[in-house]
Amino acid sequence: MPEETAVIPISRLQEELGTYNVLLCFFRGYREDISEFRALFPGAHVVDYLSSIYDRGVLESMDATYVTDHLKEFNRIYNLLEDKLSKDSMQAYLNAKINKDARYLFPYVRRPQYFSESGIVEDLTLHDNEVLVNCGAYTGDTLKDFLDVCNGRFRKIYACEPDPVNLEKLRDFIRQAGIEDRTKVVDKCLGDKREAVRFLSQGTMLSRVEAAGTAAGAEAAGTGGDDGVAEAGAVLVQAETLDHVLGGERASAIVMDVEGNELKVLQGGQQVIQRDEPLLALAAYHKKEDLVVLVDFLKALVPDYRFYFRVHKPMAIDAVLYAGKRAGERVNG
Repeated sequence: MPEETAVIPISRLQEELGTYNVLLCFFRGYREDISEFRALFPGAHVVDYLSSIYDRGVLESMDATYVTDHLKEFNRIYNLLEDKLSKDSMQAYLNAKINKDARYLFPYVRRPQYFSESGIVEDLTLHDNEVLVNCGAYTGDTLKDFLDVCNGRFRKIYACEPDPVNLEKLRDFIRQAGIEDRTKVVDKCLGDKREAVRFLSQGTMLSRVEAAGTAAGAEAAGTGGDDGVAEAGAVLVQAETLDHVLGGERASAIVMDVEGNELKVLQGGQQVIQRDEPLLALAAYHKKEDLVVLVDFLKALVPDYRFYFRVHKPMAIDAVLYAGKRAGERVNG
């Protein structure tokens, strides 16, 4: 028999639970004034929308003070963006973050993530002979979109996913899609150097390399233990660099969502990026400084990269920075 779940009226929540939180997960809620829900649950410690709940290790909040303090940097990045949709999307993203109001994003959402502009923006258009590196391949969701957009025409895929639960599902997807002969699965974390790192293995899309401060704090407190566990689910694993994973093989496109570790992965792939100048699609929403830091790093590596920005969800996540220089290039088969 399924486990029974108690249902109690709102009027008894305070009496039954003492302290509780209310998380609003239904979509239409983003359009409504949250004050009525706060009035409905007067005893709640927190009443907020899903998109406003931040985990220090996954998603940082951003307020107006931060944007004002870094306005010069944000304006510089804004002026580097190539098209109007990029600039409008960046403005909408910042407004959604600082106002905690996803409605700013609604007119600009593009699907599918990473590949929505293929065939529309020349710099971001896929070719028939791509060598795609998918960093944070999860269970194959991005690969599915890639196969749909390129109609199964590509040269090779590197699918990088360290979480063992996700990895099993990823292998199943690759097998069912019939692309095993053209796909190399990399079951390692990626980073800026080859080293042991603490990895939070959660079997979800939030599996990630543990934030350095968290790991250091655990070690200082003596909670790490001899087994390498800093906290529940965090284990020591071996990290590799993109340069080492690819060796001398070329990459034409790199797609990346590694839960805030994007800069380190790029640092570990400097040789590949400078040599191959691949199309890049990078998650740029985990940390407040992502947009500025990632653009500056890439601009220094490949000065003639052109930059684009898109939002792919009707909330302030899955915002992607693109870098490419395909316009006018000749594609070799």
